[in-house]
Amino acid sequence: MSELIAFILPPATALAGMRVAQWLLGGKIETLFGFGFRFAFGLSVGMLVFSQAALLGALAGFNAASLLAHLILFWGGVELVLLALKFPAARRLIKFQPGHLWLLLLLPLLYSWWVFGRLSTLEGTLEFDANAFWVFKSKILFLEQGKNLIDVLHQSDLGYAHMDYPMLVPCLYLLNYGAVGQVDEFVNKVWPFWMMVALCAAILSCARLWRNPRPLPIAVVTLIAFLPASLEFIRNEGGTIPMVFGTCLAALLIVSTLYQENELAPAALILALTGCFSTKFEGAVFAAVCCCLLLPFCLRHGWLKNPALWKSAAAAAISQVPYFIYRQCKPVLHFQSGWLHAGMSAPHAVLHRFPQVWFMEVFARFFSADFFHWQTAGESLQWAGHWTGLSSLLNEKLSLLPWLLLALLIISILYKSKGRMAIAVLSGVVILVFSFLSLVVSCLYYDNLPDSIGFACDTVGRYYYPFFTAWFLGTAAVWFMDEKSQAQPAPAPEQKSPSLAPQKQKRRR
Repeated sequence: MSELIAFILPPATALAGMRVAQWLLGGKIETLFGFGFRFAFGLSVGMLVFSQAALLGALAGFNAASLLAHLILFWGGVELVLLALKFPAARRLIKFQPGHLWLLLLLPLLYSWWVFGRLSTLEGTLEFDANAFWVFKSKILFLEQGKNLIDVLHQSDLGYAHMDYPMLVPCLYLLNYGAVGQVDEFVNKVWPFWMMVALCAAILSCARLWRNPRPLPIAVVTLIAFLPASLEFIRNEGGTIPMVFGTCLAALLIVSTLYQENELAPAALILALTGCFSTKFEGAVFAAVCCCLLLPFCLRHGWLKNPALWKSAAAAAISQVPYFIYRQCKPVLHFQSGWLHAGMSAPHAVLHRFPQVWFMEVFARFFSADFFHWQTAGESLQWAGHWTGLSSLLNEKLSLLPWLLLALLIISILYKSKGRMAIAVLSGVVILVFSFLSLVVSCLYYDNLPDSIGFACDTVGRYYYPFFTAWFLGTAAVWFMDEKSQAQPAPAPEQKSPSLAPQKQKRRR
């Protein structure tokens, strides 16, 4: 029974987050976004609000996880009842078309959800990094609060656990422990599972699949859900799937802002980027780059005049107060957090290493490890791989996704002229994120080429998976999103004034 309670906690969080999102963005959100996207966006907002509230409680000296978890369950239940009351009216609008037979292609995806949904509470923690970093910190938050928590943060032998990282993921596990009443590693996977379900629902909702059934959004959803990395990390724990969830939501909102011209999308994008910032270091980099590249559009289109944008910005700033307080407690840093200091000590070596690292990190995602294999030749790279046929073009985590992305980019630039700006901005964001992460790795391994090869080609694969996925999704969204939001009602036809009718008839006579 306790596992069932933990399993329904994420959808309850999404339902409660939908209400919070409506308070921030206004009632117009229901007309500009479909239910699937609102559910995913509500999950993002709910995770941000309740996780940071749990962190604030721990810093204040009490365990608020149980109280918050039961509040979420009660609130989500109320929202579910309210949605059920609206269902009869919505059901009358549902009309079946022959094109809805395309929905049968979703059966493999639904079956995978059934399998992963059952596994989410039947498996313990699988991955070492998740156990050593994310789950470990959630246990600390559950067992220690106040001064005891601060004392633990100062223990130098815990630096390996990235104690300085954002605390969204550990606090999500903390909420589960509060709902169950104890530390239980068999309930951590419910969050990545529901994030992928919500992301797929958001994609299909943005495509207005029921109103306009077509195979492209179904193919995009299926491809993302069945990537080798997706199948791996849905079963694992940690920040990878939360990063995929946050970056993909942001990519959809970037396209909705620049291509659909959705007036609420910029305000929603602020909250989505805040979720990325609260997840991992590379999420903070992604959020910062997005804000910088979108600032000129913000000034040009007058988005600052929208009150919803300021509400979202204020809510985003308030949500980061607990993490700001947490960092003021001076948690012990991981050695990789000193990348800037290391790079400043030898800038010439960093600049020399940077092109090599960028090449290895980015292009390693296009090939298999057997083909894209490198070794040192002094201070230069020497290819040591071998061609194994077409399987060399299959990456172990991303499969054919990078190659499909390249083809889709070329086709979109040629045939989607009105979507070029959205594609260009999204591409610029991802390329700049790749470059910044390569710079960080160059700073860490500026004097050790073998270690930089190993880190760039092997370890860093999971860091690039969310951004390649978001890049592909945003580019594909240009093809199944209309230029204007389909939910906006069409303008009513002009009616002729009855008082003028007799005068026109007299003139004719």
